[in-house]
Amino acid sequence: MKRKTESPETSVLGPKDVRTHNRESLEALVAHVDEQCRARCEEIAGRANAEAEKVCRTARDRAADLLREVRSRERRNVDEQIRVERARQRSRIRRRELAERRTMAEQGLAFVRRELVDLWTSGDRARAGWLARALADARAVLAADRWQLRHPEDWSPDESASSVVERVAPGVEIDWQPDPELNEGFVIKAGKARVDATATGLTARGERIAGVLLAQLPDSISSALDKETTS
Repeated sequence: MKRKTESPETSVLGPKDVRTHNRESLEALVAHVDEQCRARCEEIAGRANAEAEKVCRTARDRAADLLREVRSRERRNVDEQIRVERARQRSRIRRRELAERRTMAEQGLAFVRRELVDLWTSGDRARAGWLARALADARAVLAADRWQLRHPEDWSPDESASSVVERVAPGVEIDWQPDPELNEGFVIKAGKARVDATATGLTARGERIAGVLLAQLPDSISSALDKETTS
């Protein structure tokens, strides 16, 4: 019987060949593991770098937002301080303006009183005109046809006074009464109603007269106010 010939593939490896084969297999395994580790490390590093970049970008954006918010808040605070200061200036200037106008009104009212006194002492013609105006005012508010008319002692009714009564208040009977307490003007009374046409009575409504006087003045103070508060 012939012996069957064995091929190299089926032959049994010797001890030396086994060691070589094992070493090569181990080296190949180590190289594969190293490659896998390197690839895994690169993957992890890539993700870490991307995450770090994302965190840094988010932090930068947040810092920029905070900076804008701080600047905006500072601008609002400055604007509010400016608004408060302007309001304080307007209030201060307005108080000064009111004080100046009040002084001017008082001076104007005192001037009107002096002018009325001067008018009374200027002569009979002025007193006749004063009487006519007093009678006209009384005619508008007094319904009775019998009036008591008080006048200063340094003046007495004459023919010109009677003609003024006939012209301004026809049909009215006048009871002329000198009054030592009156210095200028007239007080006309009918029942409980009366018209005070003395200098004191004509300027009794001081605020209204002051308002009329101030209305005639240029509003230069208000213009100055606008310039100061907008500067």
